[in-house]
Formats: sequence, structure tokens, C-alpha cells
Amino acid sequence: MNIVQRLMFASLFLMAFCIIPAMAEKAPKEKESDSSKTAAAAEVEPAQAKEPVAKPVSPDTVLVKVEDKTVTEADLDCEINQIRQMMKNRGGSTQQFDAMLKNIKPQILEGLVVRKLIARECEREKIAVTPEETTKEVASFEATLPKKMSMDDFLKQNGITRETFERDVGEQVKIEKLLKISPPTDQEVKAYYDDNKKNYEIPETVSARHILIAVDAGDDAAKKESKKKKAEDLRKKLDKDADFAKLAEENSDCPSKAKGGNLGEFPRGNMVPAFEQAAFSLKTNEISGVVETEFGYHIIQNIAHNEPRTLAFDDVKGQIAFRLKSRKVQEKLEGLVDKLKSEAKIEYTKEGETLKPQPRPMGGFPMMPAGESRPADEKSSKDSSGKGDTKEDKSK
Repeated sequence: MNIVQRLMFASLFLMAFCIIPAMAEKAPKEKESDSSKTAAAAEVEPAQAKEPVAKPVSPDTVLVKVEDKTVTEADLDCEINQIRQMMKNRGGSTQQFDAMLKNIKPQILEGLVVRKLIARECEREKIAVTPEETTKEVASFEATLPKKMSMDDFLKQNGITRETFERDVGEQVKIEKLLKISPPTDQEVKAYYDDNKKNYEIPETVSARHILIAVDAGDDAAKKESKKKKAEDLRKKLDKDADFAKLAEENSDCPSKAKGGNLGEFPRGNMVPAFEQAAFSLKTNEISGVVETEFGYHIIQNIAHNEPRTLAFDDVKGQIAFRLKSRKVQEKLEGLVDKLKSEAKIEYTKEGETLKPQPRPMGGFPMMPAGESRPADEKSSKDSSGKGDTKEDKSK
């Protein structure tokens, strides 16, 4: 589920403005297994060995002077460490991040320069944000989350600390004031929903949990038979009213055992065929026999069967409002940053010169998350921008 990529709004503008585009082509789209992480690390080691050892730079070293403000090596290192931790928390490989760091460092530094420019402009315009305004905006965002997701769940899934999130929300509010962005009207939000209702269609899904007795590639016939018998014995215990969640926690080889085997809600096409066929054919609360897949032997319980449906307007109007407001910010922010850059005195020092980014590609600020593309068949919403937008995650 790409929740982070769908729900991260423009308040995290540093990530959207500079980091996400650079990582979109390089970052893994799925969580790597331990073995793939090892392989990835092994692949980059030879290249790293050939790189000359860089001379350590003092944390106080100034990389860029932005009028009367500076960006130091310590500022850059702090930002890099935060992004590295976010990737790690989201299931990414730190080895992969470190391997691509040389390529994305200029974008990270550029993002810090942009922050300095905007902070300086806000000071000049005497724009400030109170803690109460930040708290109100965080609460508004929290209200847009799926019903079963808490703010803590969102932060954990996206590898963001509450402190970082609130800081970025405060910056977003400040930018909105600077750009004189007004919230979308009720009419704009409803028009967007009506024009893009197909984006809020959810296909048939099931909610299921399972117990997996995993089979390894090196298992011989006798070992496989032993594991199959273990699964069959567990299935018999369930016939005698054993607790499914407890059996999963104690016996399953799937990480979902920490949640009693719960896999959550998923549509067709997300699981291997044998597992999917069993999960979708079960009645609600019915438990399957032992199902064999390439991963091993499963015992599956269908917790809920959900027919295709369209999310109601009231359930998504908060998300749409945030999306439209963020888009307005994106459209005005590009021109503002270009203006600030042209007017400000920005000097890269000798140490910072090697990290000076290449000119930004045509097309403006790519605020869409990594892996997103604007669907060609999406209708334009009837709001002030007149542009289409990306599809919502149908798994929500």
C-alpha cells in the first residue's frame, strides 16, 4: 500500500521539491528481503572501493551563502541523516540510499537553499506561524486519514517523527500565507470529486489473516512433508476452537504473525494465485484447509468480504481539499522560488561548488510522489487551477 506516497502533501516540500524526483528512478518500490539487501550491498561495494577517500569536512564549513544566511556541512549532514532514517523506517535499504547519495546530494543541498530563501522572504514580509495554527493544520490533516489509521500509524508507516512532521506543516502554513493561498471552496472540492469519481472506486476486496509454515528452497521431500503435517495439525486445532491469532503468533513464519496473521484488506491481483483463489472463495469467518503455494503451507481465514464500492464524498472531501490546496501551492511556489533565486545573492564556496545542482528540468516542481504519473484520461477539475491530478490509492 503506497500510503506515504499518496498522503504526503506539499507541506513536506523539501522532499517533493528536490529529493523525491531524484530518488524516483533509483529507490526500490517494494520492501527488500534481507537477502536482496545483502545482494544490493554486495553490488555497490566494488564501486565504493574505487572511489577516492574524501577528505573529512568540518561541520562548520560553509557550503552556500544565501545573502546573510549560510548552509553548512552540519546542516547538510543533518538533513541527509533524517532522509536516511525515513527510508529505513519505510523499509528501504540504507545501503541503497548510501549508494545513491552522491547523485542526490546536490538536490538535498538545493532544498536547504530554497528553505533559506523562503525563510528570508517570510522574515521580510513579517510572516509568522503560531503553534495554534500548526496544531490546527495537523488536526485538519489527521481528519483526512483513512478511518482505521491513526496519526501515529501514518507517521510510523512513513518513517517521519512527529517533530519533523509538525515542523514541515508549520513551513507549509507559512508558505501558504506568503503565497496568499486560500482553501478550496466547497464547490471546487465537490467538482473535483464529481469529475474524478472513478479514482475513488474500490474493487472487490477481502480482509484476511493466515498462518504460514514456510518452505525453503533447500528442503527435501521429507522436510516438506513434515512442514505440511505441522500445518495440518494446526488446522485440526482450529477445528477445536483454538485461537487463530495466538496460533499465528506462535507458529507462523510470516511477519504478519506480530498482528495475529492479519494481512489487512487487499484486492485481486495482490497475492499469488492459489492464495488469492482460496481467500476470495471463503465465506466470511470461514477457515480454509491447508493451501500450498511457492512460499509454503498456509491456513487462511476470510475476515471480511467487501463488494466493489465508491468512496462517499464525505469520506474523501478532506483529502481532496488538501490535494487542491497543495496544488495551488505548487503552482505559485515555482514562480516565487525562481524570483527569489534571481534576486538573491547565492554563493557556493569551494567546498559547496562540487554539490551545485544542475539546472532544474523543464516542467516545474514535481510535487507528485515517486512513481506517480498523471493519468491521461483524468478529467480536469472545475477549480481555479484547471488542471488534473493524480489518482488516489484505491486500496485505502
